[in-house]
Order: sequence, then structure tokens, then C-alpha cells
Amino acid sequence: MELRQLKYFLAVAETQNIRSAAQRVHVTQPAISRKIKELESELGVELFDRLPRGLRLNRAGKVYQKELGAILRQIDDANERIRQLMHTEYGSLALGAPDFVLWEGEITQCVNQFNQTNLEVDLEVYSDTPMVLLKRLELDQIDGTFLYHFPVLPSEYIVQPVTDDKLVLAYPASWDIQIPCSITVEELNQFSAIRLPRSTDPSYYDWQEALFQEMQWKPVITQWAHGESTMLGLVASGNGVAIVNERHFSRQSKMIRYTALDILPQTTMLHFIYKRSYDNPALSEFIKLLPNF
Repeated sequence: MELRQLKYFLAVAETQNIRSAAQRVHVTQPAISRKIKELESELGVELFDRLPRGLRLNRAGKVYQKELGAILRQIDDANERIRQLMHTEYGSLALGAPDFVLWEGEITQCVNQFNQTNLEVDLEVYSDTPMVLLKRLELDQIDGTFLYHFPVLPSEYIVQPVTDDKLVLAYPASWDIQIPCSITVEELNQFSAIRLPRSTDPSYYDWQEALFQEMQWKPVITQWAHGESTMLGLVASGNGVAIVNERHFSRQSKMIRYTALDILPQTTMLHFIYKRSYDNPALSEFIKLLPNF
């Protein structure tokens, strides 16, 4: 089956006339008639009813026209997309990141600076779980991703530390208490807590589990949430406390308070990960802007 056959079919389907279709696609009438018959033979079904005064799409032809039209529009869109990229200096750049990483700080500044100096580059950013972002990177659906915790990666990946973030305790403003930074672990153990399940982010969960054991914090888990933003939503609802990244609080909420704990001095490293074999010039320009930790 040839793309040319499909375009000929659509021309005939839209005009319901061999002569008009032939003029539209700039071929002879015998040529377009032959290609339509070859297509029907290959599909094993007739797409037109042959009438004394011409052709008429039958039921199968109408279904085929609808499905094929959508596919060819996608092909046309892809062709136009490539033509556009050929006229830009660096083309496109696709990045992955936890949603809160770009709210404020040095990474946001890097993205802004990149956009200002690469106006013709099409930038896309995907937010998802670490496992999904790493899979996107493996499949070359993104050029690089920001991650905090992840499994040991093959040597084909470059892992570049970019910044160190603090962990803080978030708690509901509705509790009408002030949790001091000097709170003891025994006092902290009195509060119900909200956590990420291991299935959401195994590497981060295991890291946190080791941290909590070191602190001797034995949280009573009342809620599990598949994402830190969701955790904070449950905190705001008064369901418990949560250990989260400080970046969340660049967007203040009247429903949530937070404090940096003396018993929680640990930080979490943000990395930028990309393949050694990358060949995207836009990625090279972006990497130059990243902070050197």
C-alpha cells in the first residue's frame, strides 16, 4: 500500500468524480482509476458503488475516509513540524521535572534565560513520577530530566548535581498551634502523618525510610498520597503532617504552615540527567546554564 494510493482515494472520496480527482492530484484519469482498484484489491473490499454516472462512497468507503483522513492530517502536521524545526537555530528541547521545581529558584532562572536567548527553540516540559520521566528519557521522548532520587543508572547516562534543597515539616494551619524547629522526635511522634507510597517513588521512599529510622521518627500514617502536591492538599485539610521539599513554599498557602526541624538537617540533591550520546544542540545550550554544584 502506497501513500499515493491513499491520497488518490481521498481525492475521489471528496469529489465523487474521477475526472475532478485526477485534476486535483495532477494525474490522468486511467492512472487514478487503476490505483483505486489496486487499493480495493489489497483491502479486499470495495470502497465505492459504481453507478452509471460515476462513483459513490459506500459504507466501507465512508468509514475508511474518516479514519484515513485523521491519519493523513497527522502526517501533514508532522511534515510541517519538521519544516518549522529546520528553520530554527536549535530546533526543540523537551525536559522532565517534578512540578514544583520550576516554581521558583535557580532552575526557573535557567529556563527563563534559555528562553530569552533561544527564542526560536520550542521548549516542552513534562511533569510526572521519576519512573515515568526516566522511561521517557530512555525512549528519547525527552532530552533530559530533573530528579531528586532514582535507581542506579547505566553508564550511558550523565548525572549532574545542580542544587541542594532542604526538607521541611508541613502542618495544618487549622490546628492553631506553632510547631517549633526545636520539637523533639518524641513530640513529633504524637502527630498523624501523610506519606508517599513506595509504589509512587521507590528510590525516594527508601531514602526517606532510612532517614526516618535515623531520626527515630515512627510516624503514624493516616493518609497516603501519590505526589507531594497531593500530600500538601491533605495537610491543608487537617489530616496530618508531612515532610516535603522546601520549594513548595515559594507558593504560600493560608491553610499550611511549615518549619525547618533541628532534628531534620538533611537535604535532598536535585540532579539533571541526560544521555551521553545526545545530539541536540539545544540541550548543550541548556546544560551551559545549569548551576555547577
